[in-house]
Amino acid sequence: MSAKTKAKEMVDEGREAVTKEAEARAAEFRDDVAEHGDTISSAAKKAAGEFEEYDAVNSFLTQAGEAVEDATNRLRERSLPDMVEDVSAFARRNPLLFLGGAALAGFAAARFLSASAPSDDGPELIAADDDVWSGYLPEAPRAGTHD
Repeated sequence: MSAKTKAKEMVDEGREAVTKEAEARAAEFRDDVAEHGDTISSAAKKAAGEFEEYDAVNSFLTQAGEAVEDATNRLRERSLPDMVEDVSAFARRNPLLFLGGAALAGFAAARFLSASAPSDDGPELIAADDDVWSGYLPEAPRAGTHD
């Protein structure tokens, strides 16, 4: 077996392992999202029961609960390649909306990660006499000196 053939086999095996791991993690993520969807749907339906005397609120919460339940069921039925194809098709049809949504999701993820990151010794506070601009602005000439 040549080195080229051996290298190709190793690359193929690596690609297959990465693909399987990605599919497993995506399925796990999908299941977690679906569980949260079930919780939200149940909460909306329960809240709808609390507002029986208010038809508009009751109707809204019931419809919201059913919509989340439908979306959760569809999510459970889709495979990873199907979801990727759906996202790709949406991005081609609505590129600006897709980019805006991706940016919003990125900001939300960054905010979530920074909020959930543990701090070692609490927040750092800047003392009143600390110069927050030191190192960023050039030194200003002092009064009475000439360069």
